[in-house]
Amino acid sequence: MLETLRRNAGGWGIKIAFGIIIVVFVFAFGMGSFTDKKEPVVAYVGGEAISAREFQKAFEDAITAMRRQNPGVSAEELNTPQFKQAILGQLVNTRLLLSAAAKMGITVSQAELRAIISSIPAFHNAQNTFDPAIYRNALAQNHSTPLGFEAELKNNQIIQKLQGFTTISALLSEPEAKGLYQWARETVRMDYILFPAKDFEAQVKPTDKQVADMYEATKEKYKEPARIRLEYLPITVSDLSATVKVSDEDAKKNYDANLDSFKHPAQLQAQHILLLVPPSAPKEVADKALAQIKDIQAQLKKGASFESLAKKHSQDPVSASKGGELPWFSQGAMVKPFEEAAMALKTGQVSEPVRTQFGWHLIKLVGNRPAGTVPFEQVKDELKKRLAEEKASEKSNEILDQSMDQIAAGVKLAKIAQGLGITVRKSELMDQDEVQKLFGLKKEAVDTLFALAPGSGAKTPLSMEPARGYLLAEKIEGTPESILPLDKVRDKVVAEVKSQEARRLAMNKALKVLADLQNPETQAQTLASVKAELKTTPPLDRQAAVAQTGGNPQMLMAIFAAGDKNWLRQPYEIPAGVALARLAERISAPEDAWEKEKRMWISQGAQAFSQELFNALLANLRETMKVEIVRQDLLN
Repeated sequence: MLETLRRNAGGWGIKIAFGIIIVVFVFAFGMGSFTDKKEPVVAYVGGEAISAREFQKAFEDAITAMRRQNPGVSAEELNTPQFKQAILGQLVNTRLLLSAAAKMGITVSQAELRAIISSIPAFHNAQNTFDPAIYRNALAQNHSTPLGFEAELKNNQIIQKLQGFTTISALLSEPEAKGLYQWARETVRMDYILFPAKDFEAQVKPTDKQVADMYEATKEKYKEPARIRLEYLPITVSDLSATVKVSDEDAKKNYDANLDSFKHPAQLQAQHILLLVPPSAPKEVADKALAQIKDIQAQLKKGASFESLAKKHSQDPVSASKGGELPWFSQGAMVKPFEEAAMALKTGQVSEPVRTQFGWHLIKLVGNRPAGTVPFEQVKDELKKRLAEEKASEKSNEILDQSMDQIAAGVKLAKIAQGLGITVRKSELMDQDEVQKLFGLKKEAVDTLFALAPGSGAKTPLSMEPARGYLLAEKIEGTPESILPLDKVRDKVVAEVKSQEARRLAMNKALKVLADLQNPETQAQTLASVKAELKTTPPLDRQAAVAQTGGNPQMLMAIFAAGDKNWLRQPYEIPAGVALARLAERISAPEDAWEKEKRMWISQGAQAFSQELFNALLANLRETMKVEIVRQDLLN
C-alpha cells in the first residue's frame, strides 16, 4: 500500500480536492426524488433511471455550493463538460452505493432519523431544543420539504454506514506507517539558477506580423461579452419587511400567545479565547499552544482587555471577531470540560487554561441567569422583525399574484410598479456574470433575460437566491458578444508576444548554460560565471518544494528522485522564468520525532487506506453493475 501512496503522491492535492467534491455531492445531494419515467433520462444504473431533471438539479446545486466556497468562480466557468461529467459520476456513485447497501441489509430507522434531525443546531429554538416550526421554516427557505429532506438524509446515513462497514478492517502496520512518515518528512536543499523572463523582454522587438499572428491565435481571450440593460422590480421579504409596521401591542399579543417558547432553563453566557489543537496533535504542539494561552492569561492578569485579546489571538472563526462572545447556553450544550469550567466561575472571572477536543481555551463568565422566561422587552425587537417578515412574505405573494395577471395581460413593468406603489429600478449594461451576481439568479434565468427582445419582459417572476424573493424584469437594450478588434487590444497582444519571446530567450540561455555545466571542460568556468545567480534553498518538504518550484510538479519530482548532485537534465519553466536545478542535500526524516508522532501516522495512514478500500468498492460496483449513459448531449 505504501508504494501505491508513493506512486500517486504527486496527485494528492487533486485527489483531496475531488474527494471533497465527492463527499459534497454524494452526502449532500444524495439521490433526490425527481425521477419520472416520462422525463428525459440521462443515464441508467443497473436499469434504474437518472432523469434529466434530477441531473439538472444536482448540477445547479453543485454550482451554488462551489460558488459559495469560491465566490470568484463564475457559473460559466463551471458550466463545462468535465464538471457535468463529475456531477453525473456522483449521481451514479450514489445509485451504486445505495444498491449495495440494500443488498447488505443496511438501513436507517425512523428513530435514528429523528435523533439526527433533533441534534441539528439550525433547527433549535432559543432554549436550544428542537423546534418543529423552525425546522419547517428552515426547509421552506431552502426550497425543500420535510419529506424530501428526510428521504435525502436517510440515503446519506445509509451511505455513511456502508462506508463504515467497508473500511472497518482498514489497518496500517507500524513499518508501513514509518515508511510513510520517512517519505513525507524527508526534506531537501536545492541549488538553482533562475533566468528571469523579464530580463529578456528588452531584447524583444515585436513585428507587426508577430502581433497579428498572436492576435489571430489568441483572439478568443479578447472577447467583449454580451451585455443587457434591465428595468427591474425586486420583490423580496427583506425589502418589503422594511415597509411593514408592527406595533408593540401586536408583538406583545404574539409573545403572550407563545409564552412557552420563551421559557428557558438556567443559562450561562461566556467569552472565550481558543487556540486550536487537534486531539491527535503531538505533545510538543499541544504544549506550545498551552504556553501561548498562558502568555495571554498573563496579559489579562496585568489588565489587558479580554475582548481585544480574543480579537487578536482567538482562532474560533465565529466568535473571534466578536471579542470571543458566545451565545447563552444551557447545561449539555457545550463539551463537558468547557461547561464544567464555565459553571465553576463567578461572573467576570476568567478560568485557568482548559483543554477540550478543539484546543486550549480561556473562558470568561459574562452572565448567569436562572431558569425562567425571557422578558418581553428583551425579545421585542426580534419578535417585531419576525412578524414583519411573516407579513412581508404574505404581501409578496399578493404582489406576485397581481403582477402575474398584469404581465400576462401585457402591462409594462413601470405601470405595474406604479400600481403597487413601488419604484421600478434601472441597471447599467451588465454581462451574464454581473447579472447573476447582482440578483442571485440561476443560469437558466439569466439566459432567459439575455434571450429577450429589447422592450420585452420575462413572463414569470425569477427566483432570487439567497435574497428570499423574486425578480420582475424587462430588457431595455442589449449588445451582442463580440471580439475586440486588434487596435483596441494591441497593447495586451504586444505584451503577450514579448512575454512569450522573452521566455523563449530565457529557455535558450538556460539550455546553453546547462550544456556548459554538463561539459567537464567548461563546467568550472561556467559555474564561476553564474556564481552570483546561484542560490540554495532552505530545507524543503514536498509541500514547500511545490511553492519553491513555482508549482512545477516535474521539477519537484525530479529533485526528490535525484540520485546524485548533478544538475537536472533539463531546464524547467516556472512563473518567473526558467530555472536550472540540482539536489544540494537530502535530509532524512528525524528519527527522534517518530516515537512521538507514531500514533498520528498510523491513524492517518489507516484513513488513507480506508479511502482506498472505499474507492475499490466503488470501482467493483461499476464493473459489476451496468451503467449506461443515454444522453451524452446533456453533458456537453
